[in-house]
Formats: sequence, C-alpha cells, structure tokens
Amino acid sequence: MDQRNNAFQAKYNDYKQTLEELQSKIIELGHDKDEHDVVLNTLNGTNPERKCYRMIGGALVESDVKTTIPILSLKQSKLSQTVSELKSELTKVAVEFEKWKKDNKIQVVKQ
Repeated sequence: MDQRNNAFQAKYNDYKQTLEELQSKIIELGHDKDEHDVVLNTLNGTNPERKCYRMIGGALVESDVKTTIPILSLKQSKLSQTVSELKSELTKVAVEFEKWKKDNKIQVVKQ
C-alpha cells in the first residue's frame, strides 16, 4: 500500500511541476511579447533610416529601423503563437490532471 501511495504522490508531483513550468513559461514569453510591442510601437513612429541596435545572442548589433521592424514583427508573431500553443497545452494537462485525480479518487489533504 505504501508503494502505491508513493507512486500516486510521484505522479501528482509530476503533474503539479508540469503545470507550474508551463505557467512560468507562458508568463515569461508574455513579458517578452509585451516588450516587443513597446519597441515596435516606438520604432513605427521613427525615421526608417535611423540607426537602432538590437541584442542578438548577447551581442549588440547595429541596424536601421526599416530592417529591424520586420524582424521584430516576425518574432512578436512567433511569440504570440507559442504563448497560444502553451496555453492550450496547459489546459490539456490541467484537464488530464483533473481526470487522473477523479479516476484515482485523489483528495488533496494539504496544499
């Protein structure tokens, strides 16, 4: 019986950890997307020939606004897509977790 309880506890902990990791990643990528929004809004109102800098892998690279805007727009759309996919994955895992708890009659004693 003790071994069975340990297996249930391990499975429960795995689900909780997966949910927390997904939530954390969604928040992190959401902040990145918001930062891209701010930068794009700023750049859209500036001269396209103006110099600007962006960080690529820890290196600061000089460019101009007209070259940078399409790159940032693409990154922003990819971030939005990824956040959306992670949210659907989070929902799927949460539903699976609830089903597992119900099927195994798991009751949380203390959180």
